Amino acid sequence: MAIPDYLTLGDYNGVTEVASSTTFYATGSKSGAGFIVENATNVVIHCASGGTLDTDQVTTKTLYPIGVKKVVIGATGVVHVLHR
Repeated sequence: MAIPDYLTLGDYNGVTEVASSTTFYATGSKSGAGFIVENATNVVIHCASGGTLDTDQVTTKTLYPIGVKKVVIGATGVVHVLHR
């Protein structure tokens, strides 16, 4: 017997790893519903409804349930953008 989707789906059901030296646009099926920062160095998160969060404003290994429009990472840094 198959398990219904409503019993297996979580709050976030996909993730995109954004590596260093990358700009990621969270659009369409890859829209960002939250994020986790693995390495905060050189990271700028552009929030879905405006504003930015950078290296000094985020803590690594913390789930931020904040909508993401774009992630820009310089020479170092890693962010995991969560999708619904």
